[in-house]
Amino acid sequence: MKKEIRTLLAAAVFAVAGAVTAQAGDIAPVTGHWTTLGADRSALVYYIDEPDGFHVVVTTQQGRTSRAVVERFETVLAAGQSAAVSIPRGAGEAPARIVLSNAGDHLHIAEPIAAASVQ
Repeated sequence: MKKEIRTLLAAAVFAVAGAVTAQAGDIAPVTGHWTTLGADRSALVYYIDEPDGFHVVVTTQQGRTSRAVVERFETVLAAGQSAAVSIPRGAGEAPARIVLSNAGDHLHIAEPIAAASVQ
């Protein structure tokens, strides 16, 4: 019985953690974070921890073919700093916005609420 309760508790913890990462992510250096920003838009985020701060790279892709539009954004974030990347969508649609924050020992990524994330 105790084993079943532990298993159920562990499953609940993973379910809650999964729900949180759908809207935000915390990643370690040189760990990629992939997120979907709509039907045919996505972004890959990673960073390297250097003495002057986190060297963050965001690569976005629009389209699903080898001819997809790819854009790259780079910045250096000192401890406590944040930067936003805005990805345009169709006419009349609000852009998808990712906010990147140097949280000291990891990079925090706040994603659009509708985004689905896979790490």
